[in-house]
Amino acid sequence: MEAGAGNLTMEPVHLNQSSLSNLNQIVSSWIIIFEVFIGSLANGFMVIASLMDFASRKKFGASESILICLGLSRFAFLWTLFFMFLMSTFLNSLIDKYLDVLMYVFLFLNNASLWYATWLCMFYCVRIVNISNCVFVVFKKNFDRCLPVLLLGSLALSVGLSLLLLCNSITNVDLTASTGSRPLGMSSKSTSRFLIISFIGSIPPFLVFCIAAWLVVDSLRKHTRMMKEQERTSFKEPSLEAHYGALKSVGHFFFFYVLYIISFSLYQSGIASPNSIGGSICTVLIGSYPSVHSILLLLQNNKLQQSLMSFFQKISCHQHAKVKKAESTSTCNTT
Repeated sequence: MEAGAGNLTMEPVHLNQSSLSNLNQIVSSWIIIFEVFIGSLANGFMVIASLMDFASRKKFGASESILICLGLSRFAFLWTLFFMFLMSTFLNSLIDKYLDVLMYVFLFLNNASLWYATWLCMFYCVRIVNISNCVFVVFKKNFDRCLPVLLLGSLALSVGLSLLLLCNSITNVDLTASTGSRPLGMSSKSTSRFLIISFIGSIPPFLVFCIAAWLVVDSLRKHTRMMKEQERTSFKEPSLEAHYGALKSVGHFFFFYVLYIISFSLYQSGIASPNSIGGSICTVLIGSYPSVHSILLLLQNNKLQQSLMSFFQKISCHQHAKVKKAESTSTCNTT
């Protein structure tokens, strides 16, 4: 009787834990689906608006070239993350078959999108920063001309990083682990190798980004000090507005990328279990990097903002015309 009573008292606890785990998965799944949806729209619009700008001007500007590359890489990266989430949560039977391919694609797109975001930050830097350093002066003068080489070089480095993982193929897959602490069923050795290669590939673009961010911050500091020396009270000068805009863009990128790195490392290493609340939070934060940050780029870029407003105005006019047509048709039918 005592044993039976003990079993009866333990079962509700087990059911509650199972229900909580299912609730976490359901909530995080819907949030991730929403992030994929809005991220796909934001990155897709970024690419289409930049291509339309090219069609009107018959040439690619530096900003448009970077935004097209960034939008395409993030669009693909977002869907890769989504498929990885599906496999780790609902499609465990496919892990053994597609894990290697997903890891190669993930590393390539992760590194490529990081490089393209870095070059966008550097673009802001060379447009607003004025320093007398000879290396920076030469780089600033030739940035637009060298940009195609920089973009293609970033692509080549990203491919090379994926090939580095190919030489260390992930063969130790434990399907039972995908429902436990390790979301994709990788062995601890394979997980460590994957995270190390991903971290090494992220170091060069992140260092370039830090240099660009430091130059923007230092330039803003100098401009602010110069304005105070000139006893100006208004902070609405065009130069400072450009600095503040660039600083916001750089700060948002840094914030979301650091969140993404920490969350992905915790999730993939198994520290944040997929079935726990921490794991659900990590999956949501991972998806915010290629989705929410792209939305902020849309709202902060003047050209993209104008294109977005023009798009909404056309939709509004189209809907208004349809309503008027429907009203006139109903009036004619009544008479």
